[in-house]
Amino acid sequence: MISFFVLVIIYFAFSWGLPWHKIPSTISFSYIFDFLFALSVSFFFRLPWKFRWMITKQTFKATLEVLLLSGGAVLAIWYMDIETPFRLVNNLEWHLLLFAPILEELVFRQTFQRVLVSSVGGKYVTSMLVAAIFAFSHLVGLSVLPAEYVPFIGFQVFYTFLLGLICGQALLRFHSVFAPIFLHFIFNLVFYIALATELI
Repeated sequence: MISFFVLVIIYFAFSWGLPWHKIPSTISFSYIFDFLFALSVSFFFRLPWKFRWMITKQTFKATLEVLLLSGGAVLAIWYMDIETPFRLVNNLEWHLLLFAPILEELVFRQTFQRVLVSSVGGKYVTSMLVAAIFAFSHLVGLSVLPAEYVPFIGFQVFYTFLLGLICGQALLRFHSVFAPIFLHFIFNLVFYIALATELI
C-alpha cells in the first residue's frame, strides 16, 4: 500500500511539477513520460501486460454504460452551455482518440490499479480509489487554462470519476488492459463527434 502512494506521489510530482506545456512540440512530452512511467513500473513490479480480450455479453454492457455516460456528459455540457477547452488543443483527434485512451489507461489501470490490487486485493475498493485519483488528475487544468473553463474542469472531475469506475471494473472483469483502453476510446469518440458537429 505504501508503494502505491509513493508511485502516485512520484507520478504527480513529475506530471504536474514539470512545465510540459512549455516544451515546443506538436505532441505533449507528458505523454512520453506517461508511457515510460507505465513501462518502468510494470517492469519493476512485474505486472502482467495482457492485451487479449474475449468479447462477451459483459463487453456490450460495459460499452453501453460508457455510451450512456458520454452521451449524458455531452448533453449536460450542451444544456448548461459550459465552455469547453478542447478547441485550444492542436491535433485534437490524436489527443482524444489515441494518446489519452492508451496512455491514461496504461498509467491508471495498468499501473496504479494493478499495483494496488496486488498489494491489498480489494477489487471494488481499488477501482474507486484509482478512479478518484484519475478524476483528480484532471484538476491540472486549473493551473494551465483560463478561468472561464473552471466550470468545465469541475464537471470533468465528476464524469471522469465515473469513467474511471467503469474502466477499473473492466480491467478486473476482463483481465486485459485493452478493455479499459477500448472503453476510454469510445467515451472520447462521443466527445470528439460532439465537438466535430459543434454540439458542444
